[in-house]
Amino acid sequence: MIRKSISSRFYALFSRIMFVSLVCFICSSSVFAYDPTASPFASSLNPVGSGARAAGMGGAFIGLADDATAASWNPAGLVQLEKPEVSAVYSYFNRSNNYSSSTASGLSNSDSMSANGLNYASFAYPFNALGRNWTVSLNYQRLYEMRVKADFNYTYNFGAVGSMNDVYNYNQTGYLYALSPAFAVQVTPELYFGATLNFWGDFLGDNGWKTSLYATGNGTLGGIPFTDTTTWNDKIKFNGFNANLGLMWNVNKFTIGAVYKIPFTGRLKSETSTREIQSAADGTYSDSGINAASSYLKMSMPASYGLGVAYRHSDNWIFDCDVYHTTWSSSYIKDSTGAKFNTLTGGPISDGRLKDTTQVRLGGEYIFILPEKTVIPVRVGFFYDPEPATTGTDTYYGFSVGTGYSSSKVSFDVSYQYRFGNNLNGGSNYIPGGLDVRQHTVMVSAVYYF
Repeated sequence: MIRKSISSRFYALFSRIMFVSLVCFICSSSVFAYDPTASPFASSLNPVGSGARAAGMGGAFIGLADDATAASWNPAGLVQLEKPEVSAVYSYFNRSNNYSSSTASGLSNSDSMSANGLNYASFAYPFNALGRNWTVSLNYQRLYEMRVKADFNYTYNFGAVGSMNDVYNYNQTGYLYALSPAFAVQVTPELYFGATLNFWGDFLGDNGWKTSLYATGNGTLGGIPFTDTTTWNDKIKFNGFNANLGLMWNVNKFTIGAVYKIPFTGRLKSETSTREIQSAADGTYSDSGINAASSYLKMSMPASYGLGVAYRHSDNWIFDCDVYHTTWSSSYIKDSTGAKFNTLTGGPISDGRLKDTTQVRLGGEYIFILPEKTVIPVRVGFFYDPEPATTGTDTYYGFSVGTGYSSSKVSFDVSYQYRFGNNLNGGSNYIPGGLDVRQHTVMVSAVYYF
């Protein structure tokens, strides 16, 4: 009886520790996804913007924003459009993770994931009214990629008590998008103003993500073999509303751009089912349970704002430098009781908030002007792109290149962006300080002018 009691208690204790740790890890990934995130834009968690041209310049576009993707970067730039146009942007994103940790030596993991799809689409129409130039547009923005895949092994060592080998298979699919009408007006010859209204909902398919986890483990506790299997599924629906406000001011060869993205509360509906089976080989312990629940949560999305300065050296040379700040410290999850939790760690907000982030982006474009109004651009960009993490921030750097082709009727652009970070903490207390990330993004844009 004594051995049975001790074995059962140890087993129950450690299985719950492992399960809670894992759920915290997975839930933190589900909230953001890069990503990574899915998107702003898949290369970063920070809400910046979309489009192959901007991506080719390292995301330095707030002070330039002279195509239809201005609705996501700086809506004031829309007034620079000269013809009605339709545009579409396709993106392919790949992320690889390599885990190691001095404090979690039993961890073994190297995995990768990819996502692709329509990143942006728009119709824009410039016109003149009341003695001023105006542009209106309707835009589809796929802002957050939620595609995550993680398959890894972990060995728990309980000292003299025993050990456990776990295999985790985690998969997440989905994305967050907004349907966004926008407008811009030329207030004076040198000053532009614009606004984008972002409606988040199930307009063109599901707005949200689905996650599934299958974890199985076996080991010994007190000399007794045991197994533990967990199956977890979650479906999240997301909706909300916010707006982007933008200004542009032309001063000689310089254009100063500013954008403010209003904070908002996203409403989440979660439908979760969990099944766990535990058993000891000698029959001293056996337990199983199935749980299904629905819950309604609110997620406070942060305000963000940026300042960009573009310099037109000539008709051929353009440079842009942006600084962009996101107030992650104002982000939190609130449950139906009104309790607030840290968006990444899942802990009470009183235990600590996320840290704000500030990005710096530099980019340039050289245009080869050919006969018959044909141009070939060459673009390059560099960026410093920190993300919030469970402890402080994670530091990412990156570069990009791009090119394209434009004529009086059509325009095509393509870009490649590489983003990396080493010894990151990420969104998990489970794997402290040992995550290396490599991200590759290819974007292709097409525009037709009427």
